[in-house]
Amino acid sequence: MAKNPYFYDNTSEQRLVEDLTRETISAMGRDVYYIPRKQFNKDYLYGEDPITKFKGSYKIEMYVKSVNGFEGQGDIISKFGIELKDRVELVVSRKVFEDLISRTDSDLPRPREGDLIYFPLSDTIFEINFVEHENPFYPLGKRYTFVLSCEAFTYSHEEFETDQSFIDDVETEQHTQAFELYLGLTGSATDFILGEQAFHITGNGPTGPTAPSIDNATGIGKVFEWNSKEDGLLIIGSMSGSFNVEIGEYIYGQSSDAVGVIESFGSLNLKIPTRPGTTEDLLDSLNLEKEKTDENLFDFTDKDPFSEGNY
Repeated sequence: MAKNPYFYDNTSEQRLVEDLTRETISAMGRDVYYIPRKQFNKDYLYGEDPITKFKGSYKIEMYVKSVNGFEGQGDIISKFGIELKDRVELVVSRKVFEDLISRTDSDLPRPREGDLIYFPLSDTIFEINFVEHENPFYPLGKRYTFVLSCEAFTYSHEEFETDQSFIDDVETEQHTQAFELYLGLTGSATDFILGEQAFHITGNGPTGPTAPSIDNATGIGKVFEWNSKEDGLLIIGSMSGSFNVEIGEYIYGQSSDAVGVIESFGSLNLKIPTRPGTTEDLLDSLNLEKEKTDENLFDFTDKDPFSEGNY
């Protein structure tokens, strides 16, 4: 039997339900910040972008559907440390989203999976895992809301440019500035050691008027990368003082006694990741690096297993 012809969906009733929904979310919801994800070089095989950036933010009201607290597994201790597995469901008005966000950014006709929500009450950033656009199920023949299923965001050194300092801090607090130099080794041609302090004395070479000593340094930093086989790439971060990055200036290694002259330089505004909540760099043990360098701890020389090591 067909639908009763005396009952039909009325646009005025649809607008009434939409207005009531919008008013309820505005009255009982909370202000959050919607942060869109920008992709520049998406890998369509894996569906990821290695240079993801979160750019811009939109303040919008959403209703917290999880009224009894965050769902999910909560805070758990795993072999990787403490992990946050909080989940939350948020409801946003379709009309409000279109008016505040879609009109500004035509690429956002609806909330997208992978975008972020900053929740000020708990100072937490959530990642949208799924967007349900059919809940409730077509009351009066129309959809009025989006339901966002979100999980606590795990920061993986993405770039943040939201124009909100309290959000962008998630990036700046877990990076240290660095720059990359291309050196030619001099003297004994000793290699730099990862993690050691490297220093610079402006206008002073290894045979200059001042003996190369860290006490006389104009700038001090930490060696984050050294690759003598690829044009002598040296990356220095966690810097203090002043480095005169010019061709012909010298860089000294405190522990290794390495001396390198700057032949060219690359980026002078690198961002090196640090451990969350600390300023420690993400390097291996300095002692292990020194032992690997001095004693050839790891020997990856290819040998024929059937020649008893002779070839």
